[in-house]
Amino acid sequence: MKKIYSVALVSVFACSAAVAGSGMHNNNMNNNNMPSATITTVVEPVVDTIVTVEQIPNMQDNQNVVMTGYIIENLGDQMYVFQDSTGTINVEIEPVVLGEIVVMPDTKMKIKGEVDKGDDGEMDVIEVDYITSM
Repeated sequence: MKKIYSVALVSVFACSAAVAGSGMHNNNMNNNNMPSATITTVVEPVVDTIVTVEQIPNMQDNQNVVMTGYIIENLGDQMYVFQDSTGTINVEIEPVVLGEIVVMPDTKMKIKGEVDKGDDGEMDVIEVDYITSM
């Protein structure tokens, strides 16, 4: 099941990147009087610098982050409390991302995700895209 999901997800990302990054310029003609196209793809840089909970308030909305620490509490509705040596923050982990990983308060985890700044003074949340135990 995971292999099928992974292949489907890769296919969706590849198609999305090609469509989103393409810019068709039909005014240009090649030697055969056929329209030519210019395709530009923007690749987001890989994030591998570890950030701390303390740094999150200074980060931009939708900024990618990698954090290490512990998931110390399940708040329900896909929300958990993540803790590192600098503090705690709520993280949202969808079941498909969590998979079969067993989350224990004493198991160090590495998470990758993005900052989700709350509206109207709500607390910042990390939307987790990837999680693994260390």
